[in-house]
Amino acid sequence: MVIVLILTLFTFGIVATAIVSGWYWVSAESPVAQRLKTLVPELGAQAKAKQKGQSLTERFLAVVGGYSFGGSRNSLAQRLSHAGIRGPRAVTIFLGVRTVASFGPALLVIVPKISSGKPLGNALLLAGAMWMWGHVMVNLWLRVRGSRRIRELTNALPDTLDLMVTCLEAGLGLNATIARIGDERAQLDDPLGREFAQVSFELRSGRTREDALRGLGDRNGVEDLKSLAGLIIQSDRLGASMAQTLRSHADLLRTKRRQRAEEAARKLPIKMLFPLAFFILPALFIVVGGPAMLRLKDLVNLVVNQ
Repeated sequence: MVIVLILTLFTFGIVATAIVSGWYWVSAESPVAQRLKTLVPELGAQAKAKQKGQSLTERFLAVVGGYSFGGSRNSLAQRLSHAGIRGPRAVTIFLGVRTVASFGPALLVIVPKISSGKPLGNALLLAGAMWMWGHVMVNLWLRVRGSRRIRELTNALPDTLDLMVTCLEAGLGLNATIARIGDERAQLDDPLGREFAQVSFELRSGRTREDALRGLGDRNGVEDLKSLAGLIIQSDRLGASMAQTLRSHADLLRTKRRQRAEEAARKLPIKMLFPLAFFILPALFIVVGGPAMLRLKDLVNLVVNQ
């Protein structure tokens, strides 16, 4: 009896310590908020309220994601970067979201069934199915978002290069051209414009043009951006005309975009084959052959009665 009491108190102490530590970590102020509060008390209070209102959920998901598992974090960080989800805690927050989306429905299924005294095997099987469904759906959402963003960047690149050629021929330098394109297209909610704006910010921060352009291709996973970065770096080293180089590359990318559209159009009849066979043809057969089958049935009945 004494041993059970000691174990109960020990367990209660561990759980209480973990809860208090977690709450302190979630509600703690960042160093920036502390310095801001010291310098300007009013602004510090506003920043603290804003930070709590915006990042409380993110911190909770980061805590959950810190104890989850999900393969190589470097590969996951690259996939998140291709999808446009970046940040120092992007991987941890995504793992937290995936854990909540998978274990949450599973717990909602298994807890009522166990508490009501239903068989454990069926409850575990259904909970496992719900966990797998949540896990797969979150990964599928990330893959679809990454593919859609890569497609948008690829399709917008030829028109962006035409704007760059216009700016270069108007007398702007390459850095000023990148900054102008980033400012203009970022206002249109264009992902490629935001990427050029980030390249411009990196150039103003002191990063070399070669590193900034290579980073543009690496963090987005678009082969056309990687080839564009290599082309600009090579032209810059050789001293070739940047406007003529970009114009030729824009024509090449525009041809590739037209070829992708033609390829998708040629694949359309094959993709329509399965909906046609399973949904349209059966209804067509019923409409066309239904009256004939009913007439044939009447004739058979008439012959049998005679």
